[in-house]
Amino acid sequence: EAIATYRENFPEVPFVREADMKALEPTILAKAINADHVDLIVGGPPCQGFSMARQRDGANHGDRRFIKDERRELYQEFLRFVDYFQPKVFVIENVLGIKSAEGGKYFTAVQHEARNLGKENGRAGYRVHAQVEQAWELGVPQKRRRQLIIGVRADLPGYFPTTLKAPKRSMPNMMLGAAIMDLPPLKAGAGKEAQDYDLDLRAKAIRDYGTYAEKYLFEVLEVRKAKLLTAHRARSHSERDLGDFKKLKEGQSSADAMRKGVKFDFPYSTKSFKDRYTRQHRAFQCSTIVAHLSKDGLMFIHPTQNRSITPREAARIQSFPDWFKFPVARIHQFRLIGNAVPPLVSEAVGNEVVNFIAEQTMHKRTRMNRTIPQDQ
Repeated sequence: EAIATYRENFPEVPFVREADMKALEPTILAKAINADHVDLIVGGPPCQGFSMARQRDGANHGDRRFIKDERRELYQEFLRFVDYFQPKVFVIENVLGIKSAEGGKYFTAVQHEARNLGKENGRAGYRVHAQVEQAWELGVPQKRRRQLIIGVRADLPGYFPTTLKAPKRSMPNMMLGAAIMDLPPLKAGAGKEAQDYDLDLRAKAIRDYGTYAEKYLFEVLEVRKAKLLTAHRARSHSERDLGDFKKLKEGQSSADAMRKGVKFDFPYSTKSFKDRYTRQHRAFQCSTIVAHLSKDGLMFIHPTQNRSITPREAARIQSFPDWFKFPVARIHQFRLIGNAVPPLVSEAVGNEVVNFIAEQTMHKRTRMNRTIPQDQ
C-alpha cells in the first residue's frame, strides 16, 4: 500500500522499488539506478521493535514490556547499503525507545558499526551523532519526539548541524485547532471519501486562529491544490464508547477524569488502561500520531465532536498536504499516516542535508582553485 500510494502521488519519480532488504543485494539496486555512489541515504528501520509503549504491534497502551522482535536487527541491513554506496550523509529515524532498549544495546551498536563502516577496506568510516527531533518546534501540531541518528562520511570536513531549523513555510508551536477546525463536523460513522470543502468554515478558522491557520492551511496543507476534501470519514464507535467520550472535557484523559471522580463504562482494567481515552485540545499540540490508529482512535478523540479523528485530520496533524491521496481502505490510511515521518520534519532534515552538501561542494572548489605563491 505504501508503494502504491507513493506512485500515485509522485508519478514523476522514475524509480520506486518494493523489496525485502534482507534479500536485496546493493549491486542489484546500483544497477537499477545506474549509480554506485549517492549523496544521501535515509531510512527508518522499523520502530515497533523499540517502542516503550507496546505489547505486540505498536499498541500505545498496556503493560510496558519488551518481547523478542527480529525487526530490531534490520538496522544492519540499512548499514549494509550505506557501506556499499558510501553516501556523504545518512539519516536514521526511530522512536526514543531505541536509546533504552536492552540497556541501550542497539542505540550503541548502530553508531559504533556506522563509525567503522569500510575501515577494514581503507575507507574513512563515518562521524555519527544522535539528536532528538521535536516535531512541534518544526511546525507540526503534535507532541512528537523522535530519535535521529546522523552520519557524515569521515573524510568530509565540517559537522552536520545538531539543531534543525523549521521550514520557512511553517510556524513553530502550531496548535491543533488551526490545523483541523476548518473541516466539516461529523458524527461517528459519518463522512464521505471525497466531498467539497466548507469555505465558510475555512474563513471562520482563519478568523479564530489568525496567521497560524492561514499559514498552515495555505502553505503547509496547500489546500488550494486540492479540488476535493478526501479521507474525511469518521469511524463508528459503540454506544458505550460514545457515552464515555461525552464524559471527557477538552484536553482531558480518562486517567485525569477518574482522579476527579468520573466513572467510565469501559470494561478495561483501570490500572493498565488509565489513559484509554483522551480528548485532544484545540489550543495545544495533539498526542503523537501512531500506526495503532488503524485499530482504534480512543486516544485521539476530537476536541469538540463526539468521535475519534478521521484519516484526513490525522494526515493534517502529520503535516501531509490535502492533495496527498491515501488508499480508500481506512485501515491502510491510518497505518500509512501513523508510520510516516511528518513531511515538515523530512523537509527540515532535507534542507540541512542540501546545505551541508552545498558547503562540501564549495569547499572542494575553493581547494581546487587555491593558488600557491611562487618564490620571489
